[in-house]
Amino acid sequence: MRAPRMLAVLLLGAALLAVPAAPAAAEDVVRAEAESLTVLSSTAPVEAQANCCGVAWSAGRQLWLRAARAGDSVTVSLPPVPAGQYDIGAVLTRAADYGTLRFAVDGVAVGQLFDGYAPTVRRVEAVPLGSASLAAGSHRLTVTVTGRSASSTGFFAGLDTLTLRRVGPLAAVTTTAYETVAETPARGPLTRVYDPGVGEPTAWYYNDHTIVRDQRTGLWHAFAIAHAEPGAPQDEKSFGHATAPTPTGPWTKQRPALTADPSRGEQWIWAPHVVHDQGTYYMFYAAGSPDYANYRMHLATSTDLSTWTRSPANPLFTDGWEGRDPMVTRVGDRWVMYYTATSNPQGGNHVVAYRTSTDLRTWSGRGVAYASPHTGRAAGQTESPFVVRRGDWWYLFVCCDGTDYGAAYRRTAVYRSRDPLRFEGAEKVTVLDAHAAEVVVDGDTWYLSHAGWGQGGLWLAPLTWSTQVVARGYQVSTGFLRADVRTWPHTRIASLAVDPAGAGAYRPALDSSHRGTAPYLAVGRFDVTDRAGPPARVDVSADGSRINLVGMRMGDEPVTADWLLTVAPRWTGPALQSDVTWSVTGQTTAPVWEVAFNVDGALPAVGDPAVAARPTGDVPGMPTWSMTSGANLSLVAAHRWASAWRGDNTWYDAGHAMAAWQPLWRNGGTAWPPGQYPGGTWRFAASGAGRDTAFAETVHAAVNAVP
Repeated sequence: MRAPRMLAVLLLGAALLAVPAAPAAAEDVVRAEAESLTVLSSTAPVEAQANCCGVAWSAGRQLWLRAARAGDSVTVSLPPVPAGQYDIGAVLTRAADYGTLRFAVDGVAVGQLFDGYAPTVRRVEAVPLGSASLAAGSHRLTVTVTGRSASSTGFFAGLDTLTLRRVGPLAAVTTTAYETVAETPARGPLTRVYDPGVGEPTAWYYNDHTIVRDQRTGLWHAFAIAHAEPGAPQDEKSFGHATAPTPTGPWTKQRPALTADPSRGEQWIWAPHVVHDQGTYYMFYAAGSPDYANYRMHLATSTDLSTWTRSPANPLFTDGWEGRDPMVTRVGDRWVMYYTATSNPQGGNHVVAYRTSTDLRTWSGRGVAYASPHTGRAAGQTESPFVVRRGDWWYLFVCCDGTDYGAAYRRTAVYRSRDPLRFEGAEKVTVLDAHAAEVVVDGDTWYLSHAGWGQGGLWLAPLTWSTQVVARGYQVSTGFLRADVRTWPHTRIASLAVDPAGAGAYRPALDSSHRGTAPYLAVGRFDVTDRAGPPARVDVSADGSRINLVGMRMGDEPVTADWLLTVAPRWTGPALQSDVTWSVTGQTTAPVWEVAFNVDGALPAVGDPAVAARPTGDVPGMPTWSMTSGANLSLVAAHRWASAWRGDNTWYDAGHAMAAWQPLWRNGGTAWPPGQYPGGTWRFAASGAGRDTAFAETVHAAVNAVP
């Protein structure tokens, strides 16, 4: 195939099986001359072309579609076969005036694209067209010209022979569309309730803040990072203090509540948060210094919200990179402190960390409630965490949603989970316009606050809750697998659970703890910048075994993807096959650093034939397979050799048992010209043994077998 002119095709086959059975008997293979098939419809002339141009076709002829434009197609009747699951292959023709082809069975896509361009006429053997579950009766094969290589002068197509090989029984699949609704917060109009610059010679800002009510007097108190504009985080050395009879004001400035004390390890102080317990108010805050990997979490206490005394236990703990923005709430019989940090103190993924306590003074070791897929230091996607409960659900509010910090500064994402200590993989239910947001509850009235550099002070908005759609998708299940194919708000395999024995005793194999399993782009830098959006159209086969997600927009780039998922028996268990095709229609907003397909494992380790447990990092090229594995379970991703237009790199994330296969990987980025690109073929397969390398080799051999 001539890439970079073809759609990227990523074949994800999950052959969830124990051991392979014997190869199919001869009677399980049906071979037909393409020109002898009944033509049911065509948008361009079709003929049986005799041998020419130095090429001899089987039986001396081929089916020749004389297409004139992209979109032309021909539909033929498939030869009758017994009911079962079939791999479909063909002998096709390439020539200087041939186009790029897509195949469909009964109106729903199968398999890969085929680039018909070659400088001279040639016959191409054993081209895999995909897999389909065929019930008894008539079926249709449609061949559509999707475009052409830049080198091609035409849109013709030629089919010599067609082969259908039965590889298992008729698929027994339950595919059900679903829509999940949940309480979702919405922010009303913002009103500025306090300007800290009043009475000052220049403008001032409030940033990370807390709003608390005096349990004795009913007076409301606001404490916040306060400083003259513009933002100067390493010079933020006092907490502003204001009081009001209601959260909406009027607010009166008070003397600063606390000032940084360098002798106590406080070069600057950030992000106060106050809770009340048994007559005492506890103010938690971050004490910063040039040692960003060891920020100190400090505590001061008060009985009147005016006079504060630092705790002799300071620092309660240290953490980094810039471990800061504490928020404390009661969960059952303990207190939980959430704060922002990175996956290790020197940097890494931005995380919402947590620690627990029974006395608000001594705190446990660190856990991670949520990890952003994005990496770095300092400002990131997990600032200002705030957690609230609504019924059986916990909601995490966290800033700043996006990879461009300036644009994301006023974007607070909201995730929901039934477990207040685990928001990884949780659904993002909405994004609210606010920075450093706090949720304030006054009786039955809820507010969302907003503040920050250049924002002009402290703002409040009504926070209302209503039932909204938070997810759409398809549940796909057999006895061997259960998959959650999410189609909104982003498209991905949200989870895949497997049982190699086929008894429905599923165990998690893929999840969404990090990036999810889906195609992605990295434009302008490494890491995910553009995810697969909702499909423009969803085609589902009559038996539910094929779901084609058409026209997924990749972020704001001029790139779309189609993603075909097929449930197909293979040996003794069904497969979840996936074909993703890329289409580039214009110039990307920046050079492209990665074009990839990510596999998000739910097992402890990720490795390949060379290394059982890969550390986090890049490995040049693509292995024959990768594997995520644990006790008594392995999930293999086997690669069809040389099926991608290039094979630059594989990136492993040990902490999430994740492998990202990256056909395009370029430090500094590269242009990605408009066109269609093959991205490669993979098959996922599950074994009931840990680190089952013999099984992995079997799967690799199968995915590379001639159809």
